[in-house]
Amino acid sequence: MPKIRTHYDNLKVTRNAPDIVIKAAHKALLQMHHPDKASDKVAAERITRILNEARDVLLDPVKRKQHDDWIKEKERHHHAHHHDGKSAHSQEKPGANPKETTLGNYIVSTNGTAIATQTGLMWHRFAQGQRWHSDKAQGQAKIYTWQAALDAAKVLNGQGGYAGFTDWRVPTIDELKTLLDKQTGNKAAVVLFIDSQVFPDSPSWLWSSTPYAGYGGGAWFVHFAEGEAINDDVNFARAVRLVRDNKPR
Repeated sequence: MPKIRTHYDNLKVTRNAPDIVIKAAHKALLQMHHPDKASDKVAAERITRILNEARDVLLDPVKRKQHDDWIKEKERHHHAHHHDGKSAHSQEKPGANPKETTLGNYIVSTNGTAIATQTGLMWHRFAQGQRWHSDKAQGQAKIYTWQAALDAAKVLNGQGGYAGFTDWRVPTIDELKTLLDKQTGNKAAVVLFIDSQVFPDSPSWLWSSTPYAGYGGGAWFVHFAEGEAINDDVNFARAVRLVRDNKPR
């Protein structure tokens, strides 16, 4: 089994490390890799971002548990499609006659989909791993490495898709950025840049399907707590919200 790169590895701490150790490790490594001291400032800035993210995740009890669960899943040799199959079947089956209404810049449906009126794209109102029930996204979003996120969409489509469609996919970075909304975020959950009525209980970090073409590779995701697109290591785990090109009905 390939080596799993975790936030614990990035901070060089054990998996049961207390907060005080995590903070100390982060501080020491940050000083070592500070961009002002590095000859390769681009690489140093990338490392700094990795260290900051590791600290943020491991000091947040909910995010740390999600990360620990992802590690355990990988170590049990469970493949992404095996778990995604469970997620697909756990979704509430859309009714035969879903109801639609206009909400902000979207036509939202009781079947858990939303059509963006400006782009025509149809989105899942929930992230993969959540289930749509009683007009709400319930449960915790599943987190994936970048390739596993792409594979998850293929598995969902192969198992019958969702809401009658089998062409769901991970959005491009430009498509994902169209969800950025500075007006109607969820301040309580610090997910400030997405319409929380259309996309309730949204994760902060969502993968796009777009690889990074610059130095070091990686792939793009959108950080909805900060309202910006970021490129990072494809082996990091993030959530995913699927989309499709909506054809006229």
